[in-house]
Amino acid sequence: MIDSQSRFQPLFDPKSIAFIGASNAPGKWGCIVLKNLIAGGYSGSIYPINPKEKIVQGINAFSHIRDIPETPDLAVIVIPPPAVPGAIEDCVQKGIRAGLIITAGFAEVGGDGEKFQQDMVEKARKGNMILVGPNCNGVVKPSNKLFPQMPSVFPNPGAIAVVSQSGNVATSLTRRAVKSGFGISTMISSGNEADLHCEDYFSYLGDDPETKVIISYIEGFRDGRRFFDTIKKVTLKKPVVMIKAGSTDAGAQAARSHTASLAGSSGSFIGASKQAGITRADNLEDLFNTGIGFLNQPIPRGNRTAILTMGGGWGVLAADASSRYGLDVVRLSDKTLAALDKILPAWWNPGNPVDMVAGNIEGAMMKSIQVLLEAPETDCLILLGIMGLFKMRPVFDHMPEEKIKNHLKETTHQLAEAFDEIRKMSHYHKKPVISATELPFAVGDMEERIFTMLGTKGFALYKTPDTAAKVLSHLVDYGKYLKAVNGEL
Repeated sequence: MIDSQSRFQPLFDPKSIAFIGASNAPGKWGCIVLKNLIAGGYSGSIYPINPKEKIVQGINAFSHIRDIPETPDLAVIVIPPPAVPGAIEDCVQKGIRAGLIITAGFAEVGGDGEKFQQDMVEKARKGNMILVGPNCNGVVKPSNKLFPQMPSVFPNPGAIAVVSQSGNVATSLTRRAVKSGFGISTMISSGNEADLHCEDYFSYLGDDPETKVIISYIEGFRDGRRFFDTIKKVTLKKPVVMIKAGSTDAGAQAARSHTASLAGSSGSFIGASKQAGITRADNLEDLFNTGIGFLNQPIPRGNRTAILTMGGGWGVLAADASSRYGLDVVRLSDKTLAALDKILPAWWNPGNPVDMVAGNIEGAMMKSIQVLLEAPETDCLILLGIMGLFKMRPVFDHMPEEKIKNHLKETTHQLAEAFDEIRKMSHYHKKPVISATELPFAVGDMEERIFTMLGTKGFALYKTPDTAAKVLSHLVDYGKYLKAVNGEL
């Protein structure tokens, strides 16, 4: 039996592509998707199929698939539904092994659309051709410069994979990856999943060396047992963070008309996901925040949490949030408190959260992090406020742009060095450090730029104590699952 990596090679690493429905008309998806494929820098051969045009977007076009001088690996299909089954048959005869069907109007609308979908799947499977879609946004593989997609979003290569039955949600998650500085390994908008189902993609991504974390939006399953059997194998290798939509009657009805998905029982999914090691997210922000939180962090061995904060209020909020999310704001030992007493200002109040009371003593924050990670009574750390990790200088709106840019560059360099040191300590002690901060000195969009630049280096920063605590709780729950299945981490 062919392994998943070989099976998906023509889809994610095609050497040449037939584009059926290629167009020069700016408003048509056959034009937009082809433009994105070209703009993304795809280096293989592209064969536009258009019976009325000799040249499409500067590339020689062909009237029919049979006229192409080689056998492409992948066919991108953007033509009306009634014509799709015939196009699939032509692809099979040509020997094409993978198809990406952008077109909508199939099973999600019922009637003839459902018949067209069944017909094309039967033809594809007889010819050993795999299909993505229909009714999808496309797929993305940045490391291969592959962007046959509807939106013009071009993320850098990264370690997060996106699997979404909604193209709209897939785009939202990909845009977050771009804006936050994190790239993606793969984006799959699976649509109606007429042939390939989400569990096929999870199986592939589970063995994909580029992917460290999978984030996913799912409306329903075609084969629930097969899905959970597959996902249990994947979560032993890497985290899978998921939103299961359609949990209400209104949502389930919307899912049916959106991607022809049967949403199923929310209660059943919650129970099964715990058994399968799925990390469940509540919303898009939680989904993405948790995904980047898993990157570059060790999995905690327990829930005993230390909190280090530059100011008392954020510490209190973090303690409340930690308790709500099942973290234990642990009592620090006398030995740990004595070690901190040598570092922090004389007016600090010993306890957990560890409040530095705005005592910006050079090196105190890094030394405090080290003490808390070395403490045998802790499993993880929430770090609130990062001003103690660099030499803070005031910045004002009226400063010249060049001076602000230099300050931004210097600050980011210092923070990258500091977070690299924290990452080394974190992995040495096998205790994650989740950070949330505001940057009071920042002007204009400086704060966003610093967050993004740190994201490009693999460091996740959050904006509230609640977010940091929630992300950490997801890491803790995943650690509990692995420990229950495998024993000690």
